[in-house]
Amino acid sequence: RDWVLEQVRSLEVGRKVILEAMEPLEEIIGGNGAMYVMGKLPNGVDDQDFASSLVEKYGVAVIPGSFCGYPGWIRVCYSNLPPDDCKLAAARLKEGILKLTSTF
Repeated sequence: RDWVLEQVRSLEVGRKVILEAMEPLEEIIGGNGAMYVMGKLPNGVDDQDFASSLVEKYGVAVIPGSFCGYPGWIRVCYSNLPPDDCKLAAARLKEGILKLTSTF
């Protein structure tokens, strides 16, 4: 039981930092009851190109929303990294969102 509670607490850290990283996007859904968050990209931004650029330029992997039935969105999971690693990934994600959304 203690192990489960500790895992849930560690997820809260990831959820918080990922939500903060995605604040520049116009709409965010999820993060309550799921271990992922969806973020809407600006109009005209191809989600697959955006996801590829995040990996190549910022070392952050996300799922293009079109793979989940949400073209023009990205899906970010926050459950697969320890809290400190998630904080680093969130910082890179936010930097990527800010820079890439201004260049597409």
